[in-house]
Amino acid sequence: MLPPDDATRPKSGGRPRDPERDVALLAAVSEILPEVGYDRLTMDSVAARAGASRATVYRRWKDKSELVRDAVRMLAWTEPLPDTGSLRSDLLAVGAMYLDRDGPRDAILSAIAASINRDPQLRETVEQVIAEPRRAAYAAIVENARARGEIADSADTALIADVVPAMIFYRLLDSGEPVDGTYYERIIDALVVPLLTGYSVGNAEPGSTASQ
Repeated sequence: MLPPDDATRPKSGGRPRDPERDVALLAAVSEILPEVGYDRLTMDSVAARAGASRATVYRRWKDKSELVRDAVRMLAWTEPLPDTGSLRSDLLAVGAMYLDRDGPRDAILSAIAASINRDPQLRETVEQVIAEPRRAAYAAIVENARARGEIADSADTALIADVVPAMIFYRLLDSGEPVDGTYYERIIDALVVPLLTGYSVGNAEPGSTASQ
């Protein structure tokens, strides 16, 4: 795992920064945030967890907000888009790639959720790193499915795009329950595929009316 591209450049002259040190410091942020939350995270605690000096942290980041933004950038999703030949399979495949219960993404997003509304720069970073790639993946999957004739003419694809992130964030932040593959599959089968295609999973033809 590498730090953001500009993280290896010196902030104001001097020798280049050590990428391995940056990775260790940002990994410390990813560990501490879920434990204490954004407000209680300190530069000193990051230095201590990474076995670095306080000065080492401040040479790299001017404040906590900048430090956390770089930690969020480490969550960038770089996997290739699935193309299985089926709308449902593509949606499930991208979910399997995105839902990594062993990774820090969900815990970090939960830890910074309240702070996003107070910090426009942090919000912008989350938008760029998390939300925009997710929307782009969804749009590409939908366009591929449309080309195959799977998308209903009446489907509001832009509105439907909000369903999955809204439900995932509600589950993470409000109910505190884990987001796993089973839950994601329920969303896809009960909501997303029926809304996009105009029929329920298992029905023979698009447009058929589900039994009451």
